Amino acid sequence: MVSSGWFRPVLPLAAFVLLVSTVAWVRVPVLPEMGADLSLSPTELGWVVTSFGLGRLGMDLPAGRLADRVDPLRMFTLAALLMGLVSGLMAAAPSLGWILVATFLLGAGSATSNTTGMTALSGSAPDDRRGSAMALYSGSLLVGQAMGPVIGGFAASAGTWRAALATAAGLGLIVAAGSTMARRSGAGDRISRVRRQRPAPLGPPLSATQHLVLFGVGFSVFFTMGAMAQTLVPVMGADDLHLHSAAIGMALGAGGLSRIVGATLTGMVADQISRRAALLPCLVLQAGGVGLLAFGQGTAWWVLAIVTMSLGSSGTAIGATMLGDRARPAEMGRALGRYRFAGDIGLVSGPVLAAWIYDIGGRGLAVATVCAVLVTVVVAATTLPETGTRSTRR
Repeated sequence: MVSSGWFRPVLPLAAFVLLVSTVAWVRVPVLPEMGADLSLSPTELGWVVTSFGLGRLGMDLPAGRLADRVDPLRMFTLAALLMGLVSGLMAAAPSLGWILVATFLLGAGSATSNTTGMTALSGSAPDDRRGSAMALYSGSLLVGQAMGPVIGGFAASAGTWRAALATAAGLGLIVAAGSTMARRSGAGDRISRVRRQRPAPLGPPLSATQHLVLFGVGFSVFFTMGAMAQTLVPVMGADDLHLHSAAIGMALGAGGLSRIVGATLTGMVADQISRRAALLPCLVLQAGGVGLLAFGQGTAWWVLAIVTMSLGSSGTAIGATMLGDRARPAEMGRALGRYRFAGDIGLVSGPVLAAWIYDIGGRGLAVATVCAVLVTVVVAATTLPETGTRSTRR
């Protein structure tokens, strides 16, 4: 059995997930200033955002294979080094083409870090603590996503958008150096030792249909995040409620905090009760949050919808937990790489599809479409077997 002392060896992994995520998200608040300086149209800025997502898509599957074979701290070093260098190139970018290439590579580095962290944390945890391990991963990722824009905003305020990206470059190189030092100190050996001690799954492998349903979970959660939190929610706040950018940002920040709370709670439920008891309510909660935007009116309903959707988005960590429960140790990275690939398809397609439907059919049709995706996955998820806690305690 994997030792109950799994937690301490994986703390460096969680720290590097947080720090690399911070580097990736420094760019977010400076996009408008970048666009103004380089005379980019809104459509061209949209391509900058899409390029990052395409970079993640392109690297999800290769990163999964590498995560099964390469020391995770070495992978973090490579990811942070790439992202630091690319951020430096963005800081000196003279044109849109330069920016598009840089953001694509930034997305590839982000995918490498995320898949590595998810695989290493899932594989290092004992079966009855995998939900908590995924909560630690999600929490670290979300804190980094919150810290990055703050650092980017302050750096841009003190200088320009180029100064913000130069800051990201420096941070990336520092993280790469820190990961190298951690690996040389023996931290990587301790992590590898814990992962090697993990036994084979106690339950039968998931069927192709069950894998497809779990990939649907990842797709639907990220599709909703892209369609709603990144696209329609800000539009509704500005157009329907006449809120300023600061108010919209604060509401989305509350959603970010809610995701951290949700990840912690669902990890506990997944470990102490069952995986299904954590997954199904999350999916229903996210669908309910989307529905609030269709039926509720006013700022209070809008904020409640953001918080509810954010709490429900923790379902993506439980889907990864269930895959990890039944994956063979030597193939866990590949399974989770495919899961992240499905999620990133949703993250890239969600904003495009939701914005198009909103333009041709209005808020009601756009919200109904996102709800339909979630409800379909909820129904399919009821067919999933229990993969975790209760079966492992017998």
